[in-house]
Amino acid sequence: MAENRRVVSIENRIPELKKYRKKKLIRHLAILIGFFAILILITLYFLSPLSKLDEISVSGNKQLTENEVRKESGLVIGEFVLGIRNSKTEETLKENTLIKKATVSKEGMNNVQIDITEYKTIGYQEKDGKYYDILESGILLTDQSRQFPIGNDLLFQNFENGKTLKRMVAQINQLPNDVVSSISEVIYSPTESDNNHIELYMNDGNRVSATIGTFAEKMQHYPSIVAQLSKGQKGVIDIEVGSYFQSYYQQNAEKKAAEEKKKN
Repeated sequence: MAENRRVVSIENRIPELKKYRKKKLIRHLAILIGFFAILILITLYFLSPLSKLDEISVSGNKQLTENEVRKESGLVIGEFVLGIRNSKTEETLKENTLIKKATVSKEGMNNVQIDITEYKTIGYQEKDGKYYDILESGILLTDQSRQFPIGNDLLFQNFENGKTLKRMVAQINQLPNDVVSSISEVIYSPTESDNNHIELYMNDGNRVSATIGTFAEKMQHYPSIVAQLSKGQKGVIDIEVGSYFQSYYQQNAEKKAAEEKKKN
């Protein structure tokens, strides 16, 4: 009796086992089909033009041309879009002396947008009749020249790339725009007692004697110093240690007196 019940029980479960196996087979087939479908889609994608870089758009450039920016990015039309790392491309672009900031983004399926911000030119230095840009970063561009300076930017003399120029530019960047606009020339003229001595020619006809380390701190008071001078009075304003004024007339008189004393 017990054996008959066991046989009946097994016979009743056979259809259920068949259904379970069929469902399991279908599930496995679906997984395999899905896997191969994904592989086919991936293969088709890499074989299609959509997987390759088609266009590089550039904006924000002024001194650099669009083609120069594209070249600096290291990106190449036709390379795989998935291989492009935005952050890596941005760092590559910022290795260029002129580029202050770079933002790289993917547009659509296979286009790249590059937005850059360039360092501003704050002045020029003349050499052999040509003018070379000095950037707000404190870099003197020695590999590209101009026939003439552009606008009313500062003119520098006797500077070269290095810490001194960087410190000088950093000081200028701290000044109000109206004070910077009042400066015509900045001349590096080290002395025995001050290796950071500079001399400035002002647009109003005055000259300023200063030292790089305290230049911004003291030069910001230039408008108030000039306001205290008599109308039409011009001369040298020394702001190296304290702050005092010597007129050109007084300076010339002292020079003549010294020359007369030597003769006698």
